[in-house]
Amino acid sequence: MSYDALVILAALASLRLAEGLSSDQLEVLAAFFEVLGDNLSLLALRSASGEGSACTTPPNG
Repeated sequence: MSYDALVILAALASLRLAEGLSSDQLEVLAAFFEVLGDNLSLLALRSASGEGSACTTPPNG
C-alpha cells in the first residue's frame, strides 16, 4: 500500500471513529492510539536491533 493511500485511510478511519464522540472522548481515544503507536515503534526498534522477538513470555509467566 502506498504512503498516500495510508494517509487517506488514516484520515477516513479518524473521521469514522470520531462520529458521535464528545471532545473528552476524542481526547481519550487520541491518547490511546498515541500510546499504541509508541509501543509499536518500540517493538519495531527492538526487533530491528536483534534483541529477540517482539513478544516474550515473562519470567514468572
